[in-house]
Amino acid sequence: MTLSLRGPLLGLAFALASATTLAQTASELCRLPTPAEAARFADPVRSPGIVSPIDGTCWLPAVTVTSFDGTQLAANLFLPRRTDVTQKFPTVLMIGSFGAPGRIEYVGQQQRLAKDGYVVASYTVRGFYLSEGVIGGAGPQDVRDVSSVIDWLLANAPVDVDNIAASGISYGAGLSMLAMARDPRIKTAAALSGWGSMADELYTRGTYNMTWGSLLTFGGMVTGRLSPEWQQNTLALMNPDTPRAKIDEILAAFKPSSPSSYVDALNARNAPIFISHNFQDDLFTPNSTLAMFAALTGPKKMVLNPGVHASAEGAGAVLGVDNYPYDQAHRWFDRWLKGIANGIDTEPQVTMQIKFSEQRESFPTWPAPELRDQTYYLGPRGLPRFDPTCLCGKGDKGSISLAPNNGKGSDLIQNFSDTTATSGPIPVLSTFGEGLNIPVVNSLPSVALASGIRFEAPALERVQKIRGIPKLNLRVTPTQARAQVSAYLYDVDAIGTGMLITHGATTLHWATPGQTLDLPLDFSATAYDVPAGHHIGVVIDTADSLYASPVHPGERFGLRFEFDPARQATLVLPTR
Repeated sequence: MTLSLRGPLLGLAFALASATTLAQTASELCRLPTPAEAARFADPVRSPGIVSPIDGTCWLPAVTVTSFDGTQLAANLFLPRRTDVTQKFPTVLMIGSFGAPGRIEYVGQQQRLAKDGYVVASYTVRGFYLSEGVIGGAGPQDVRDVSSVIDWLLANAPVDVDNIAASGISYGAGLSMLAMARDPRIKTAAALSGWGSMADELYTRGTYNMTWGSLLTFGGMVTGRLSPEWQQNTLALMNPDTPRAKIDEILAAFKPSSPSSYVDALNARNAPIFISHNFQDDLFTPNSTLAMFAALTGPKKMVLNPGVHASAEGAGAVLGVDNYPYDQAHRWFDRWLKGIANGIDTEPQVTMQIKFSEQRESFPTWPAPELRDQTYYLGPRGLPRFDPTCLCGKGDKGSISLAPNNGKGSDLIQNFSDTTATSGPIPVLSTFGEGLNIPVVNSLPSVALASGIRFEAPALERVQKIRGIPKLNLRVTPTQARAQVSAYLYDVDAIGTGMLITHGATTLHWATPGQTLDLPLDFSATAYDVPAGHHIGVVIDTADSLYASPVHPGERFGLRFEFDPARQATLVLPTR
């Protein structure tokens, strides 16, 4: 390590009268202010290395930790007020996000925790900025780095070894969970905007998340040093011609980097785990995290929020402002690191904010016993025609009904072009707008018949409360081995204007042309209230800007959707 923090009075934050008791090595790092410095002191972040005359905390912004293999990691340290040379403190280790400078990413939240009596360290993960090494994709070296930083803290800071937490946003969230599964010194974790299964998130049902995958790769190239394997795997997942064996190899390599792979180890420890996730997160949807959460048997808490990846937590991390996910995480630390009986471990385990609303609902656990699956049946649109029974045109849309479909039929769409249905007209920014109560809207009658199908249900008599992961179960006959289905669930008003509730996709790579198969599709989890008088709508097409296409530019494929009373196509909504 390049900086020693050894000293019997490390981080001592006595009143000014105790200045003469400071050891020389400590005073070089966290010294008491001069009278002039005390008079103009604002906060520790503006005066690093000086003990705050206001709250006794001290910030050391530029600490370097030597990891297990000699790799130098850029870190910082926030110290609380210390009134006894033997005093030890509960400690939170905050792990940097992908592409983020960990030395400053959490400084606002670190300051809040330090004021509350915590030692709080943060570091930039290997491969980024001033931290040496290459980006490992949450691999074994990244996980061992967490333990190395804990070793360093125990040797250099007043840490209570029995009360250590790991925490982080995104990449830091996943590493917190992975490290806790391996290092018994980590008593609890707070994982914000992380993932359960990396394969299920980056390659959901054979669909590569091209937009977010490209952003990660570009961000890694700009802010750090990507490993050759990372770049090769990214190109392979985007390439329609990549052999199945190579795809299987990449997905298998994701398993050790997936916290869901270590649920048994976490359960064996009865480890307390706090999770925050955002409904509009298209990088790491809530789906695999919800599955992992359901499998955890120890003390647990999950808060689900509106917003894109990391947006609900970001301001709380950097600025330290009041912030629901971090306020709840702080309560979690107080309960498990300080032993404060604040009730967070006896409250309902799951709370979610309803989309486009300030309302939150709670559930005792997940899956929630209050929810039931409402099954709808999809019917074909058929050929354009005049129906004398209603004196109206038919064939422009399929049906969604509570009664099973009684008609046989099929509807063909082809990938001539995208439709007006989309996860957002401007990738990432449109979804970010949803977190600010700006919905993604579409006129469902504008969906082109040749490249998309819309299904609509009758108007609702009462509010329909959707809570969880909606699912489609389709029967399709592809015209070639490769094809993609993008699906969109809408809240539709009387004139056909749809407000996007959620979306999803599934992709075929090695199908048998002309052979009918079952095609399940999971939408991203959501919490949404469809008002009375509106109705449910579903649009299916063959492309979305989020996803990599399974075919080369200009290559055509078609999908015939089959409808048969003996093999129903269904939409299943989890409702309250």
